[in-house]
Amino acid sequence: MKTIDNRRSSAGLTYFDRVLDRRRARDPLALAAFGRHVHFGFWEDPARADGSIADFVRAADALTQRILDASAIRPGHRVLDVGCGIGGTLAMINEQFSQVELLGLNIDPLQIEQARHIACARPGNLVEFSVGDAMRLPYADESCDTVLAVECSFHFPSRLRFLREAQRVLRPGGRLALSDFATAWPMRAALWMLGGAVERAIAPSFGPFDLSYTLDVYLRTARSVGLTPVVVDDVTGGLLPTFPVWRELIRHLLPDHTGMAELFTVFGWLHRLRLMRYMVLAFEKASARS
Repeated sequence: MKTIDNRRSSAGLTYFDRVLDRRRARDPLALAAFGRHVHFGFWEDPARADGSIADFVRAADALTQRILDASAIRPGHRVLDVGCGIGGTLAMINEQFSQVELLGLNIDPLQIEQARHIACARPGNLVEFSVGDAMRLPYADESCDTVLAVECSFHFPSRLRFLREAQRVLRPGGRLALSDFATAWPMRAALWMLGGAVERAIAPSFGPFDLSYTLDVYLRTARSVGLTPVVVDDVTGGLLPTFPVWRELIRHLLPDHTGMAELFTVFGWLHRLRLMRYMVLAFEKASARS
């Protein structure tokens, strides 16, 4: 979830912004790889990953489905997707469920513009996209059955503030489901000793990126705002084929930015060494009778 001024210059763009620019320019590779998702993929059997675009697209859908399964969405639910990107997650929900109200929120109007073309409501469903801030969700208290945040929370100024906001807008018994990075304690200690130098170094390519949360910190923070963990799913192993695919995509789409591509190699090794973990998490707000 990123702030982008419509008058922006190319000097300040992250890899995500540049990929979306290629997509808006109707680049065939960008459209093929990022038809409705711009996030990582998940393979049930990573050994069978073949490195093709079609395989990666299926894996991106599979990761989204993993998060949807954790969310326990049902017909009739009001679902808020925070940091909705270009709308792929809501498009999948729209395909799978009836009588649902789907709300997409993103701070970037250019992403919202694309999302409105990707997720169009089926009869009986409602799909609505808005520009807004994850730190100040523009929705009433207890107005949503489900809140989603797919691979975006690490960009937010504060995960704590987002978790509080998600808890506020959830109805009793509702769920927040998300995917996010969890840093291992040895890496967190090293990052602390470096005083934010790593985050500052990767920010030009990846945008604001909070690497401070271990899994324990994540779960403890959620509990502190009234959200009980109900799904804790470490999918790191199934994610590993993502990194070489992303590296090659960036090399082809952004040939003048090879440094961005090589950062995916670094992230791949950090995940292989378990210094970073990729988690699918779901949290439940206490029901009114509990």
